[in-house]
Amino acid sequence: MDQFTTSLTEALRQDGKIWVVIVVIAIVLLGWLYYLLRIGNRVRKVKQRLDL
Repeated sequence: MDQFTTSLTEALRQDGKIWVVIVVIAIVLLGWLYYLLRIGNRVRKVKQRLDL
């Protein structure tokens, strides 16, 4: 399994596709972060309404 992972990584690096993988992972993580921040803001607003 380790040799397969190493050869796959090397193949992606040679083709330049490793950057595509990194960019896709970064976009997904940024999307999750944005989603969590939006939910946090909504929860804060609901808490403020309930405290009144």
